[in-house]
Amino acid sequence: MTESQNITDYKKKIGANIAKYRKTKNLTQRELAYLAGIASQTLSCIEIGINNPSFNVMIKIAMALEIPLSYIFTFDESTYDIQDKQLLFLASEAFKDLDYKDREIAFKLVQCFKTEKKS
Repeated sequence: MTESQNITDYKKKIGANIAKYRKTKNLTQRELAYLAGIASQTLSCIEIGINNPSFNVMIKIAMALEIPLSYIFTFDESTYDIQDKQLLFLASEAFKDLDYKDREIAFKLVQCFKTEKKS
């Protein structure tokens, strides 16, 4: 496989990831483009792997989707599905605002739910 083919494959994978996260959020291309501050035609071309977006555009898209930028570049979905990843990210963000004692209490609450499920 040539370098050009590799780049094209990665552009398609990145575009597919963006489309996947957009659909998970129940957004149309037009809605996501608006939230990201880019043209809907630009987003369409990114999603099908035609456009080579700038880093700034990638950041805008990730922010509009409310996901870490790294999710766009992660191609293995075998461990968690997209909604699980999103939930874990939101939980970790919420934990950042808590002091150690409150994080410990929250963790114990989660453990209680886990124990309750096993019963």
